[in-house]
Amino acid sequence: MIRFLRAWGLRLLVATIPLSMAAGASAEAGYPSRPIKLVAPIAPGGLTDALARVLATALGERLGQPMVVDNRAGGGGIIGMTAAARSAPDGYTLVIVYQGVASVNPVLRKDLPYDTLRDFAPIGLSGGFPLALVTKADLPATTVRELLQLARSQPGRLSYASAGDATSSHLTMELFKRRAGLDLVHVPYRGEAPALNDLLAGQVDMEFTSLTSVLPHLANPRLRVLAVSTAARSKLAPDLPTVAESGVPGFQATGWYGLMAPAGTPEAVIDRLNRALVAVLSDTAMKARLQAMGLEAFSSSPQAMRGFIVEDMAKWGKVIAETGIKVD
Repeated sequence: MIRFLRAWGLRLLVATIPLSMAAGASAEAGYPSRPIKLVAPIAPGGLTDALARVLATALGERLGQPMVVDNRAGGGGIIGMTAAARSAPDGYTLVIVYQGVASVNPVLRKDLPYDTLRDFAPIGLSGGFPLALVTKADLPATTVRELLQLARSQPGRLSYASAGDATSSHLTMELFKRRAGLDLVHVPYRGEAPALNDLLAGQVDMEFTSLTSVLPHLANPRLRVLAVSTAARSKLAPDLPTVAESGVPGFQATGWYGLMAPAGTPEAVIDRLNRALVAVLSDTAMKARLQAMGLEAFSSSPQAMRGFIVEDMAKWGKVIAETGIKVD
């Protein structure tokens, strides 16, 4: 479990607000009595879709009713999130959320048709992944400290790739720049794969990208993996240091996932779903399966998830405000 998220879980999982016993017994008694829809605000394929399907299968088995993934792609996740927010708050429509749709869109887009904290009820966090700080192989820096020295000696000369404006790779590097006092040139791409390809080709100097995408390249002589972005070392690559321990104290950025329901969903139903989610993610086989996908399994209470999103919004909102990042 990633240390920052674990702290939230321990802080608030034990402080869950007591449910109304009468309302709880009535709402949960027959739930679920029919299939549950899990909205995935992305296109089929990719890590988010794969996680949604793994969780849907496992949760369906535990709850005794099928859980079916409904891909609603478009608008950077806005279409799917809006559809989920407008669904009946009865526990039969859920949505898998991630940093971009839950905590970045609300502080990035002024005309967003949904509000994460107003329109959704958290169920629980459901896993995450570190980003890796990667450089091209011939950059004369073999550690984060050496990279900091190099960049500070050549302000505005070194470049970094991202998967696009306001993506996690972009925001994480902007956070890194500000924490470390660096001046780097941003080169946005249309996705993680082309950005990594140009790094391998030596066209850009560095980037933050998902650790999963670079694990197959750890022995590749064309790139160098310096550190991971999380507060603690990753189980996926425990020999890699964190950025925080390598010269930028307090630095932390985590790609994360969670489940939410439309606001107004009965607390007893949320509690039932949370207990099922926690049980699924505590399973040893599930942890191993997610690790094979490049994810670290962890869970939280609904209250912990809400608190985490509030802090995540504040962090990325500050970065966006300071940099003037915008999207079309």
